[in-house]
Amino acid sequence: MPVLKLYYGDMPFWRAEVCRLALHLGKVPFEDVRAKTPEDRAAFKESGKAPFGQVPILEVDGKVIAQTGAIARYCGKLGGFYPRNDDFAAAKIDEIIDTATDMTMAVGKTFRMEAKEKTEAREQLATVTLPMYLKALEKIMTENGSTGFYVTGKMTIADIAMWRLFGWLTGGIVDGLPTTMLEPYPQLLANFKTTDQHPEIADWMTKHYPKK
Repeated sequence: MPVLKLYYGDMPFWRAEVCRLALHLGKVPFEDVRAKTPEDRAAFKESGKAPFGQVPILEVDGKVIAQTGAIARYCGKLGGFYPRNDDFAAAKIDEIIDTATDMTMAVGKTFRMEAKEKTEAREQLATVTLPMYLKALEKIMTENGSTGFYVTGKMTIADIAMWRLFGWLTGGIVDGLPTTMLEPYPQLLANFKTTDQHPEIADWMTKHYPKK
């Protein structure tokens, strides 16, 4: 088994959690390196480890993998949450990971806006942009046979990524986005709740997530 070091900030954002949990749930040993202070972040930046200046990055026996999707797929394969011999299922999982990235980018760009522009942009997100994605994701779950999962009939990195993304979007953290946005989409909501209540994930949250 390779020696793994996963680098990110000390936060439960989906880009890191999909990788952390794929390894943790798969019983794959790894070092969870978290930059917790400004000094930690400065030291990491100075190290030059991140080829594109972004996290997460994953060190594998000292060699670096960058970009969320690449890391998530690698960790998913090691942990058993990404198929090695089913190209179609792998592509469908990639589709979900790329969608999570698109949704993150759509929301993320509003953080740099001034108050009035941000309010209007968040309204557009809440009423048009995100419902478009949610409707499409609900359809994908139906086309997967309404198994309760996004791809195949068991948890993959697609479920882990969307669970954590929706935890952010519906957690009351992003002003202007309704905490009830999943309610019109029963399969998405059920998948979110099932993942959230997974015993090992619940234990992980107790140990690593900020106390409310």
